[in-house]
Amino acid sequence: MIELDNQKNKIAIIANNQNLLDLLEESFLLYGKFSISIFKNNSILDLIKKSDDISVLIVSNDILDNLDKKHLRFFKENEKKSIFLINKKDKKITFSEKQINPKSIINLPLSLGKIIKAIESLIREEKNKMNDIKIGNFSLDVVGRKISFDKVNEKLTEKETEILWKLLNKIDYKISQKEFLKEIWGYDESIETRTLETHIYRIRKKLNSIGIKKYEIKNIDNSYILSLKKLN
Repeated sequence: MIELDNQKNKIAIIANNQNLLDLLEESFLLYGKFSISIFKNNSILDLIKKSDDISVLIVSNDILDNLDKKHLRFFKENEKKSIFLINKKDKKITFSEKQINPKSIINLPLSLGKIIKAIESLIREEKNKMNDIKIGNFSLDVVGRKISFDKVNEKLTEKETEILWKLLNKIDYKISQKEFLKEIWGYDESIETRTLETHIYRIRKKLNSIGIKKYEIKNIDNSYILSLKKLN
């Protein structure tokens, strides 16, 4: 796996075809604008662990063959930030069988220009969804994915940024778990998961680590609410 400058948007390339991987790797190294990570079928678990920090997934259709349910669900959950590279004749069969509705599809043979354009469109769309938030000495930097209070900073993952942004925009209002899962992960309402609970736990710890004591995130009736605590 290759990783470059951490300040750049992180792009994951997932494929089993070594010739395709070599071509993409060389092209992106020459382009130089993104931080690139390379994954194959046998390293998808590693990809899943790092997915919150990755802006865009570039997925070759050969990776979708013979996936277990957990790994296939990962690609379904991240279809909104994925670009699928696929042979045109296989497109309909592949996605209908796997029940994936891709955000972006590029037909092979490879066109780097089309891939770059699709990547920048996805990144721009994601950043335009949210604006930075500043409340007194506290701020949420959406693009930089960090929170700050009295010059103390803490980095956030992509999903943590989206969750906290939603909570800060609806202080003292309940947001259902179903709404979080559907809007941020694209989950169907019937899916139960502890993923959100884990992210909320980490956000609480990070708010506490920068000295924010007045913001309290509570779980009420399968919903989350950010409220202002009364401090003595």
